[in-house]
Amino acid sequence: MPKKHTPAYTTTKPTYVHPSLQSSRIGASSSSPSAPQTVNQRIQQLRREQAPRATPEQRDELTSVVSSRTVPPALRRILNIPEVNAPKPKATTRTRRGVGGARPPPGPAAPVSWLQTSRHAPAYMRAEKKTGIEPSAARFGTLARMTDEELKRLPPPRSLVHQCLRTFAQHWTELAEYEQHYLSSLPISLKEALLTYLSLYGEKTSLDFKSFKILFQNEQGAGTTGWDEVKFLDLTNLLNPHFTIADVGKCVRRTIPTTAMVDIGALRITDSVAESWEEEEEEAEESAPAVPPTLLSHLQTPHFTHLSRLSLAQPGPYASWPDLLRISPHLNKITHLSLAYWPRPSMTPNANTTSMISKHTSVSLGGSDFYSDLDDDWHEATNILRRFSKDTYSLQWLDLEGCTWLKALASPSDRSSLFISPIAHEDWHASARDPCPGPDWNDAWRRITYLNFFQGWIPSDEQSLQSMPAGVMPIQLLRWLRENRDKADVKWRLGTEMGHAVAEWVNREKVARLVGMEIQGTRKKGEGLWCRVDFGWG
Repeated sequence: MPKKHTPAYTTTKPTYVHPSLQSSRIGASSSSPSAPQTVNQRIQQLRREQAPRATPEQRDELTSVVSSRTVPPALRRILNIPEVNAPKPKATTRTRRGVGGARPPPGPAAPVSWLQTSRHAPAYMRAEKKTGIEPSAARFGTLARMTDEELKRLPPPRSLVHQCLRTFAQHWTELAEYEQHYLSSLPISLKEALLTYLSLYGEKTSLDFKSFKILFQNEQGAGTTGWDEVKFLDLTNLLNPHFTIADVGKCVRRTIPTTAMVDIGALRITDSVAESWEEEEEEAEESAPAVPPTLLSHLQTPHFTHLSRLSLAQPGPYASWPDLLRISPHLNKITHLSLAYWPRPSMTPNANTTSMISKHTSVSLGGSDFYSDLDDDWHEATNILRRFSKDTYSLQWLDLEGCTWLKALASPSDRSSLFISPIAHEDWHASARDPCPGPDWNDAWRRITYLNFFQGWIPSDEQSLQSMPAGVMPIQLLRWLRENRDKADVKWRLGTEMGHAVAEWVNREKVARLVGMEIQGTRKKGEGLWCRVDFGWG
């Protein structure tokens, strides 16, 4: 077997020597033999040779810094010697905390989300954690937040129930289709909370009347819960073509007993006379055909007998005052109602720009025309609110956030002293006697103790406020912004609009203040309850 051949490599010593080291190398070689340089030593030598030489100015500056002596702070102030900045810390050294000089924990900094949910977080973050409201731009409705503060119906954030309800809301269409037989077993508190999560996390048209009945179906089974104990329906931003106000009216009307669902063909007339009414009723029940329970569960419509809180906020284009007036007789037990961002009350909203022209004049086909706001004509809106107030006589809490028709809350005769010039006061007062007054705050709505007149946002541009004419409102708003701008519960209200939008906001705020003063004056004259008017600030 041939022997393996291993090549022999000859090592040669480096012969290059820098000219500046010739003398020292010669002296060292004469005394003792020099060891060969390693790779690292060679690299460091090349770096020293290629580095630029220091200029004379840099040498002088370095020498002055090293040789200068420190002066005590007292002598510095006497001699007017400027303070010397402390040297910057090295990149390898770790900074220390100012309190107690304790070192931070090792490793990278903790994420911001961890710090917000920590027990050492600021007070406002802990308050948000207790209330269950997420620190984000999208928030639950005003009535939902107020109800949660009283009843604690919403789960805390970062909890398992919160994550589940949010996932259910995001996939509500699939959930109502594949889990429809198990939704009825949810507790009433979770059903109410699920509707609130649908208003925030669900799609616009995800809830229809069929899935709504599936959620509140009342099947005769073990572990199922019905609709009798429901007290709060949060339908904020949930109205759509498949779930309208008319569908809501079907749930608050009186239901027909199931015993009345008898086939007419099965009825027969007999000559025999029963001895008592009880026996006659028993015979009628025995002769009535039996309706399968499964068929009844699909035909039944939820009937909320104990409903006291209803939110119809943010209806979009599906707000209908005629439908609301049609179901208002069945809302006599509602104590808390939210009509945030509802349009101007009108029975014919599509006819505001339509008019009939004749040879002599033109007549508007609707109760309000296109220029009703400019002419300060609120007769139709006032009449609608008067009819609505007579049916909702149990109201205690009313949310009108984002509504621009607050003038309709006062009667025409009462508004004469607020919005009409003194010259035309007598003429307007004479013409305002004939039309129907607005809602009576000492009769139908005498129980209301809270009104929300918040416009939905607060201008934060101080330059636009300072450029406005002198007035009390801009000065109060500027002072409030400087004191409350950095608060967490205020940041989501601030808007970035400028110029004309800020001036329009101030004008509407003045009108809201005047309407609130008129309502308070009416209550005071009638010796009624004090009503708190919330403007969202101040």
